[in-house]
Amino acid sequence: MKMNIDMKWLFLPTVLLTVLGSCSYRAADTEHTATMAKGCVNQEHAAELKARLENGMRGKVKFIGEPEQLNSIADKMSEYTISAMSLAVIREGQIEWSETYENAEVAGSQRLDCTSLFQAASLSKPVTFMAALRMHAAGEIDLDKNIGDYLKSFQLPQGKQTVENPVTFRNIFSHTSGINAGGYQGYNRSLDMPSDPDILMGNDGVNSPAIEVVWEPNETLAYSGGGYTLAEQALQDIYGASFSEIMEKWILKPANMVNSAFTQPLPASDSNRVAKGHTHSGEVLEGGWRNHPEQAAAGLWSNAVDLARFMTAIYNAYQGKPSIFSQSDVESLIKDERDGHIYGFIVNQTEDDLAITHYGGNAGYRTAMTISLTTGNGLVYLINSDNGGNLGNELLLSAAQVYGWEHFQQTQAHRKERDTQTLQALAGAYKWNDQIDLNIRYDEKEKLVVLIFPSGEEYKLVPVVGDELAFVHPNTGIEVAFLQEDNFKSFSLYGQKALRQ
Repeated sequence: MKMNIDMKWLFLPTVLLTVLGSCSYRAADTEHTATMAKGCVNQEHAAELKARLENGMRGKVKFIGEPEQLNSIADKMSEYTISAMSLAVIREGQIEWSETYENAEVAGSQRLDCTSLFQAASLSKPVTFMAALRMHAAGEIDLDKNIGDYLKSFQLPQGKQTVENPVTFRNIFSHTSGINAGGYQGYNRSLDMPSDPDILMGNDGVNSPAIEVVWEPNETLAYSGGGYTLAEQALQDIYGASFSEIMEKWILKPANMVNSAFTQPLPASDSNRVAKGHTHSGEVLEGGWRNHPEQAAAGLWSNAVDLARFMTAIYNAYQGKPSIFSQSDVESLIKDERDGHIYGFIVNQTEDDLAITHYGGNAGYRTAMTISLTTGNGLVYLINSDNGGNLGNELLLSAAQVYGWEHFQQTQAHRKERDTQTLQALAGAYKWNDQIDLNIRYDEKEKLVVLIFPSGEEYKLVPVVGDELAFVHPNTGIEVAFLQEDNFKSFSLYGQKALRQ
């Protein structure tokens, strides 16, 4: 099988009992009981481990022979200029605790709680898929039928699909439909939102390309937001209802996701519940957030509590416990693993543990959810900042240490000193994989090199011992190695080469 993973997966790879750290911090008011207060859940026995996680933030890389410095969530929110985060920790298939954190230095006058709304970004995709799975189980749709048989408002252009090998709901949801890869930027709230057919055809006013079946279905793993919009249109054609209404009936209400909606745009009455999105520099996005008419791919509004309920429903089904999903359906999904992915979920598997993880990123938001189908342990975070991936990565690593997860383990490396002249010579523009423009900048103040992605996200690289001129990003563990074979005028990233321009 060919593999063409969308860059969003790679670059998003990429909690407090008292006031912590130097930043002005506040958490949603909660009572430490098993009941919900302002939407939060805090089991009485959770306090000790909760405090350990809130004060035990660590990076992906542990440098051998050096003491490890732990930080608080509040410190990290200040460091990354993050306004707010919705967080829920799952233990043995139940929400152990949840919290909404705000950094008053950035958040200003906003007051959020555990019912506040964040953009779930690409976490919308598995929620949509699991709704469709319930429709399939009820005999309402056939995941393996030619999707053209369901479409009324749009005709899929002829591409690499055939009558014998068609585009289907199943290969759309597993990112193997052959539809061109890519995500969505969203639309300024001052603009009219295009319709689904307009988006699919790439008409005027649309900021994404028309969809095409550019690979043979079922052959190439390629993260495709366009495929999900095609499925969104097909479901609306089937039911003659809005996508938000369909999702409310088939997944949000059954999963008790009481503070979630696929409604785009949000009604004005809900605007004050939104945790406004922020840029890398900490500025509020123009209008507070962008609208996403591509609801199945990126349009869910939610929070950590609701998405934790969704994830526990999958876990319960896998374990044969009462759930809105059947055990056989969830087990069948696991058997469809391809190159470490299951219907958009990344699979983390050891001899003793099987966990699934999904990431998301819209402008101004970074999100993730993970759960072990073996133990029922996991967490969900939604962060209203383009810097949220940094904090999110550290959360997953730190939770793994505190709660004894088998996945999200730290890596170890030996730091190596490099002279200033060597580092300065690496600065420049590079083209990675003949597709993506990257930049290397030398930071004079910190005496290190910085990898800059097209989004503006910056990764400070630490020199380490390696076969080449090797570096690592401490927060994510991403490795960069400049190649001696061409006098360090190229570097490898994710196993592929970036050439100096």
